Amino acid sequence: METLAFLFTDIEGSTALLGRLGEDVYARVLAGHHALIRSALAAHDGREVDTQGDAFFAVFSSPRACVAAVLEMQQALQAHGWPGEVRVRMGIHCGEAERTADGLVGLEVHRAARVAAVAHGGQVLLSESAAALVRDWLPPGAALADLGTHRLKDLGRPERIFQLRAAGLQNEFPPLRSLGNPALPNNLPAQLSRFIGRDREVAEVRALVKSCRLVTLTGVGGVGKTRLGLQVAAGLVDGSGDGVWLVELAAVTDQDAVAEAIYQALRLAGQPGGRPVMEVLLEALAAQDVLIVVDNCEHLIGGCAKTAEAILRHCPRVHLLATSREPLGIDGETIYRVPPLSLPGRGDFDSTTAGSSDAVALFADRARTRGVALNVDEDTAPLVVSVCQRLDGMPLAIELAAARLRSMSLAELHDRLDQRFRLLTGGSRTALERQQTLRATVVWSYALLTGAEQLVLGRLSVFAGSFGLDAAEAVCGFGDLDVLDVADLLGSLVDKSLVVAEPAGAGSRYRLLETIRLFAAERLAEAGDDEAATVAAAHCAHFLAVAEAAAAHLTGPDQGKWLARLDADQANLRRAAQHAVGRPDGTGLVLRLGAALGRYWTACSREQEAFGLLVPVLQRPDAGADPGLYAAAVVTAAHTAQIIDNATARQLGERAVEVARELDDDRLLISALACLCSAYFFAGQPEKGLPLGQEAVERARQLGDDVLLAVSLRGYLLTMDPTLSLPLYTEAIACTERSGDHLTNSILHNNAGCAALTAGDVPAARAHLEAAAQAAQRIGWEDAVASTNLGGVLRAEGDLDGARSMFEAALRSSRRNGDNRVRADAILGLACLAGEAGDWHRAAVLHGIAQAFQDRTGIPWGESDARHRQDSLDQARAQLGDEQLQRTHAEGIALSIEQALDLALPRAGPA
Repeated sequence: METLAFLFTDIEGSTALLGRLGEDVYARVLAGHHALIRSALAAHDGREVDTQGDAFFAVFSSPRACVAAVLEMQQALQAHGWPGEVRVRMGIHCGEAERTADGLVGLEVHRAARVAAVAHGGQVLLSESAAALVRDWLPPGAALADLGTHRLKDLGRPERIFQLRAAGLQNEFPPLRSLGNPALPNNLPAQLSRFIGRDREVAEVRALVKSCRLVTLTGVGGVGKTRLGLQVAAGLVDGSGDGVWLVELAAVTDQDAVAEAIYQALRLAGQPGGRPVMEVLLEALAAQDVLIVVDNCEHLIGGCAKTAEAILRHCPRVHLLATSREPLGIDGETIYRVPPLSLPGRGDFDSTTAGSSDAVALFADRARTRGVALNVDEDTAPLVVSVCQRLDGMPLAIELAAARLRSMSLAELHDRLDQRFRLLTGGSRTALERQQTLRATVVWSYALLTGAEQLVLGRLSVFAGSFGLDAAEAVCGFGDLDVLDVADLLGSLVDKSLVVAEPAGAGSRYRLLETIRLFAAERLAEAGDDEAATVAAAHCAHFLAVAEAAAAHLTGPDQGKWLARLDADQANLRRAAQHAVGRPDGTGLVLRLGAALGRYWTACSREQEAFGLLVPVLQRPDAGADPGLYAAAVVTAAHTAQIIDNATARQLGERAVEVARELDDDRLLISALACLCSAYFFAGQPEKGLPLGQEAVERARQLGDDVLLAVSLRGYLLTMDPTLSLPLYTEAIACTERSGDHLTNSILHNNAGCAALTAGDVPAARAHLEAAAQAAQRIGWEDAVASTNLGGVLRAEGDLDGARSMFEAALRSSRRNGDNRVRADAILGLACLAGEAGDWHRAAVLHGIAQAFQDRTGIPWGESDARHRQDSLDQARAQLGDEQLQRTHAEGIALSIEQALDLALPRAGPA
């Protein structure tokens, strides 16, 4: 921590100034403004920390130097001949701050920004701490004027504010824009905790409030609707009009009492007497220019709608900002759905990425206010990010979780989040009862639902991830719920902020936040075993139907659309499979899923998932009840096993060929033969695979089926001498172009590129690999294998930086999908590059890592890779000596997967 003088500056009314001057002139003004500010900073040893648009944040080690700098800035700004009036407000505060990778952080920095925010253009304000340090050291002609104590936005402790006066500066200004200023009428409460992030949301809502008469903030309980509304309202307290007023409805229970609550909150003159309160309210507001924040409308939705509609009709200068878990549903309403706090992406666990997340910032800030010293660094970031993600970025849940750090470690909190409804209790004693625990917040929302809405919400808990309307209708529309009513009920749950709707192409997809899903799952369980079993069976049946419908399209020109559809439903397909595995009669269901999803699993590198699902089920006694289905599932399992357990792949392939011959099913036999041919190739026994591939090709040619011929040629070609295979690759690629099978087209071009590279034809290799990337792009397929191979081409061409970039891109992709074969090939490429750069220690470690990943596949190195690997290891041995090479190579082998990938990939951002 270090003590500094903080300076914040910005141009007052910069948006309006831009509108008046136009972009070109404003850009010149902004450049001149920046030059003057930076000149004064440089002259007085100020350090620029951050600049955003027209706003500066700078620090000084000396408060006196800071005051001298701002005097120079204001004098230069006022003397400059601007094309329009440029007035800059400035605020100074002294205090401690912590230097982190994201810059200077701390409550005192926030206080400095709030001091500047209440200033007017041309005005310089100082906090009490800053004033105390410079009072006796002011430049000649300068003085401090005590402006009194003021309540600043979202700071609990009021601040005594001083104005810097000096000759040549404007010294008279309107009252400060502070919340406690009696000249700025409002009843907004003091916020005792800091408002974190949400810059985009604040700006968007502020703009809506200015342009629309009624804005309703909607969102699930605990998402921060009230706090966002108050933050926006506080920013609009500027002394114009008749004020900003908060109306809290939480304690109001009568629908007809909304008008009276508004009347009382605004402290309107006079008494209703015998007249209706609504009539008196409208009469009092008719000529007023006010913003009314109506908080917590959901339990009085009818009364709020009636009152708001009357105000909009009869009081043309009144603006309303409502918070509610569902819209009011009247004309003139603009709905703003408040999202959860921003989160790092899945897998983004480094401290730099975590530091840019509002959810992580809130968790760390609330932990510190509870007396827990939590630094988000490389050690804690993965746990902090995971906690925030599992809590869906929900502010209430995050605050309750941070409070728990007083009594348990971060790791203990993380491990107990599945018990979140018992764990996340003990919020502020002064908060509403329903905001003191996570369960109470969700129960409040659930209690406001109709019986049918509650039933649908419980049934929706069976979904994993997002789902479409068709899925909701298939799963929820039975028993007491007509399938035709599901769409309306789903829409109602979206309106009530218990289901999230997200645009997806021409339609929408829906999802439940995990906290809501867990609560809804409890309600489904309480409904009884029969209800839960029926819902799970309907879910399984629907997604099995989706998988089988997709299977027919995964070899044709619209395969990209269907691969994307299956990607969107990936989590639900997995859950359907899990349900099927657990059913006494589920063997056939699992095998049907396996037969349908084989191509999808292979295309999306989900072989491990498929292998783990199918192999145990194929060993069940009833697995062979339907021989054709059994054989199709065995072929899928054999394909997926090739990069996981090649011995099992060969066993499964042989079994599939055997069953297909018994059934005399040519199509199935062709697929089985091609699969077994590939398995022998990856086992390092191409001579055993060659006759199987030949048979598959001959049978496919007899059938005249382009799809099967391309598949059989693909397996067959792997076992051939690369110098002899290129004409057959041309035939196979032509088959895919006729059938529109872009996926197999990409794979064939990729394999042809490898063959050309092995044969020494680098230009042909590049052409094939670029074609592979183009085919993959047509269907939105991320082909990490092609990236690895293209890295090999770039290396052969001497473009070492380009090669490294391709290897790293492939490695990042494999980090997401778990493809050990890609990991091995990409790290081998990086190892060879490290050796060529003379970094022999790194090269040896990377060779060890590459070998460890290759061992996990059970597949020997290919001819070309084996040659490059041996050459690189021989050079490393010559440089390091045999003993050191073996020791360093073993270091790489011993690393965990995450350690290995961290070492192989450069870290983003500053070190």
